[in-house]
Amino acid sequence: MKKRIGFCLLISALSATVQADIKPGAIDYIVRPLYGYRTDGTPGRIVTVRLKGEELKGDLSVEVIAKGKTEKSHFALNARDSAEVEVLLPSTVPTGKKSEVTFVLRGADKTYKQKVSVTPMRHWNVYLYNHAHVDIGYTNTHKNVEQLHKNNIIEGIKLAEETKDHPDGARFVWNPEVGWPMERLWQSNPEMRGELVEAMKKGQICLDASYLNLNTSTCADEELFHVFKFTRDMQRLSGQPSDVFQQFDIPGMSWGLIPVMAQEGVKYIISWPNTDRAGNAHKNMDGKPFWWVGPDGKSKVLFLQPGGYANSGSMGKGGETGRPWFGQRDPAKVPRVIRMGYANVDFTEKLTALEKENYPYDYTVLSWSLWDNNPLDADVPFAVKEWNEKYAYPKIIISGGHEIMSMIEEKYGDQLPVVSGDYTEYWTDGLGTAAGLTARNRNAKEKLVQAETIWSMLADGGKAPREDFDEAWRYILLGSEHTWCFENPTEPYFQDAIWKVKQSYFHEAEDRSIDMLDESLAPATDKSNGALGPKEGPANGGIAVFNTHSWPQSGVIRLTAKESLKGDKVVDQNGKEVLSQRLSSGELLFYVPEVPALGSRHFRVVEGKCSLPGHCKIEGTTLENDCLTVHLDKATGNITSLLKKGSVYNYIGEGANTFSWLPANVDAPQADTVLSVSVVEEGPLAVELCVTSKAAGCRSVSRSVRLQAGQPWVEISNVVDKLPLVEKDGIHFGFAFNLPDSKTRVDIPWGVMEVEKDQWPQGNRNWLAMQRWLDVSNATHGVTWCSLDAPLFEYGDRHANIAMGWGGQGNWITKLEPSSTVYSWAMNNHWHTNFPLTQDGPVRFRYRLYPHEAYDVVETNRFGMEQSQPLVYVTADKDPQVQPLIAIDNRKVYSTIIKSLETDHTLIVRLRSLSDKEESVKLSFPKKTPARISVCDREEIAGERTDGNLVMSPYGQITLKLEY
Repeated sequence: MKKRIGFCLLISALSATVQADIKPGAIDYIVRPLYGYRTDGTPGRIVTVRLKGEELKGDLSVEVIAKGKTEKSHFALNARDSAEVEVLLPSTVPTGKKSEVTFVLRGADKTYKQKVSVTPMRHWNVYLYNHAHVDIGYTNTHKNVEQLHKNNIIEGIKLAEETKDHPDGARFVWNPEVGWPMERLWQSNPEMRGELVEAMKKGQICLDASYLNLNTSTCADEELFHVFKFTRDMQRLSGQPSDVFQQFDIPGMSWGLIPVMAQEGVKYIISWPNTDRAGNAHKNMDGKPFWWVGPDGKSKVLFLQPGGYANSGSMGKGGETGRPWFGQRDPAKVPRVIRMGYANVDFTEKLTALEKENYPYDYTVLSWSLWDNNPLDADVPFAVKEWNEKYAYPKIIISGGHEIMSMIEEKYGDQLPVVSGDYTEYWTDGLGTAAGLTARNRNAKEKLVQAETIWSMLADGGKAPREDFDEAWRYILLGSEHTWCFENPTEPYFQDAIWKVKQSYFHEAEDRSIDMLDESLAPATDKSNGALGPKEGPANGGIAVFNTHSWPQSGVIRLTAKESLKGDKVVDQNGKEVLSQRLSSGELLFYVPEVPALGSRHFRVVEGKCSLPGHCKIEGTTLENDCLTVHLDKATGNITSLLKKGSVYNYIGEGANTFSWLPANVDAPQADTVLSVSVVEEGPLAVELCVTSKAAGCRSVSRSVRLQAGQPWVEISNVVDKLPLVEKDGIHFGFAFNLPDSKTRVDIPWGVMEVEKDQWPQGNRNWLAMQRWLDVSNATHGVTWCSLDAPLFEYGDRHANIAMGWGGQGNWITKLEPSSTVYSWAMNNHWHTNFPLTQDGPVRFRYRLYPHEAYDVVETNRFGMEQSQPLVYVTADKDPQVQPLIAIDNRKVYSTIIKSLETDHTLIVRLRSLSDKEESVKLSFPKKTPARISVCDREEIAGERTDGNLVMSPYGQITLKLEY
């Protein structure tokens, strides 16, 4: 029978006289990865001395000789066959390198002497981040998930109060992970607001910076600012820093996030990516902090990826609970907290592994979450208290994100490497599982940016309905949030309930963006007399056209049949006819010559037919306008030739706008089979061919190619009527350009990324996401390619064909070789959880091809912006004669939004530079000069005053506040 005696503190100069009948047959010395508390207040490494033998009764003296000094302790043994005693080594024994100590054990008449090797073990600090991973859905209905996370905040405050007298490190801190749980509680329980602010002030609730766990690389520029809106408000109210962007689950994030974080005063990122479908995301990066510099080369944040969330092993306990919160329709049956009387906070195995890897820091950061959307674990602070009272090190510190990251910055900030580039996301592939909804959100956010700017253009200084605008942006964010469906998407009740609500976010965002645009345009419209007025309404055929960009823009306007009842002819404000065409759909298309920057023009539909000749024609399967000639192969429907007028250079390689259906995990693409090629429009303003096909996985496929007079680009509109196949598959549209030795540059939020060159080794290369455009160019020729509805593309080949169920398996690419071929990855059902397993019905995918000479980033960006945010119109009898609010004298600098605030006569203007050099810019104000122009160094808070003469950093951005 073994008897264990707790460790005894070593006592110097103890009497060496020992009378004992102890004759062990074997003695083992186990140097443990732990430090105890010595009587002199210093930590001592714990060594277990294990004795085996028949005679283990009596007094035992243990001497430890280290660095020429001897410490002694004694024990009284009374064991039959084995016993253990624990001693503490002197604090002078090195922690950072291997060393030796000598043990001398003495019984009554025997002495046992042995040298013992002491492996390195530093004084570790373990920072424990308590949270429940926030999936909005996935484990339960949205309503139940919301209530659970609100309960966690309430119970977290109670537990923090209960443990407020615990020693440092053991007092409970609750981290809601993202702002959404707090924001929902703030809105639903206004009577608790004072208590919530007080809990933040006390450090009981630590609120991190992001509103949601998002696919940041599919967010729009302005959308990213709204990620931080609620937490900025809470930071001001509490006075506590909310400066850590926590991202859970999602592997990867956009490079363009960095300058937005800098503007919002968010200093840190902690990334906790899943391992499922995560490719190379964990490769040689976990636990290694560094400074991440933004595309502007100036903004930077401190980045840490500790590993996956629940890297503490806490999901083991979560599994033992049986997950009583998971799939429980009755919220009354979900426990408010989890109390099992234990929590395994022994992390020494992880720390020993880090020691062997020569990890360079004295801390580790661990996430404690029982699963997804779990009630908080109320056992943790008591387990930590017990651990810390027993052991000096490793010391466990229950923490919030700010405490963790500020510690790293203070201790190691000046030693850390600096990294640039994009952490290209992996989980964006889920957006292709509901391509129609993705397109809605993609277009709603562009419309909302235009609504913000038009409000400012037309409101004459009036305050904006900010609550309405901000709520529209909130729904857009909910669409960009990473949770879509139930964990088991084949289970009917939860899948249907969760999916219904997720879909509603996209529809709500779209409806609100339309409503806000209509509301913004209202000042330009006329009073209706209803049935007493003309059948076409009060506009008398008038059309006001607005340009929301800070450069002049031409384009076309498409009126509905009801908006163009008066005729097929259109004239401008001077009565001069412009080119128009009644389309086969019944709509009226008319050409709009240059509209001034941030200005307007007025047109009128009048009786009669268009009398102007156009320069568009179709001959067979060749389309032509005054800028381009495009040829389609009649047999395949693919674009085989794209020439600029006056040139014989063909921008197309093996074919563009090619269709392929691809079964998952098999490189066996199947093209469509062409049924017909028909003429849809014959000019004079627009010519269009439509290729109708049958294809695997689809009811039908149509691919329309259009040219419009005066426009040097090709418009493509493809419609895939998808069959709801459960078998894993994907739809890809290919664009192979004839551009050898080219570079591919991609528009990302607040930056331009060059494929491969600007990607982290850990980033995704099997598929990528773009904001509005990508450009494939060599030294002399290039094509700007816009995908208006589908954000995902593959570079070089169809690399995204990975659908292997749970886990990270798959052929994850580590390097992309140069290519001038891109594929739009339009649809897929590759996920096994969280996303829809099928999609059914028609979805439209629009593309634009703009052939050009050498790459010009300004020209390219303007083209992409104009396609995503086209000219806006409203029926209006009178010419609004809009005067620009602002004018910019440098073509490399443009405004991304002009936003009215909740107070009259106050505007926010964001400027962005596309130059790789420092740029000087002078602003002027044609409509009215502001009384004050301020640069906002943080958020939208007025800072230093300026006269409108600015210096923009390379690829930089500036936020200005204009007060009139």
